[in-house]
Amino acid sequence: MRVKVKKLLKGGEYFVTLENVDFNFEETEKIEKFGMPTIDFSMDGLGSHKLNDLSLSFEARSAEEAEEMVSRIQYCVKDKLSELLSKVDNFTGEEVIEI
Repeated sequence: MRVKVKKLLKGGEYFVTLENVDFNFEETEKIEKFGMPTIDFSMDGLGSHKLNDLSLSFEARSAEEAEEMVSRIQYCVKDKLSELLSKVDNFTGEEVIEI
């Protein structure tokens, strides 16, 4: 998954926007099988978002605070993607059974 991060310093305030750009082939295959993951950023005041609708904006008091928030968001997204990629479809298939 690629995420675009836009940063702006204006009037002494630090603004950051993160947006989903796209998914790689493996992620797309897993999403088609298991559905679009949702991440809860409520602890950071950003609500819950499906990965394909990821569009987050926040304001920070310092560059360090902004970078820390971006790192937390990246960690949450990576963690959710790792969880998705580790899923295995043990259900799909067909078999002939004798009755």
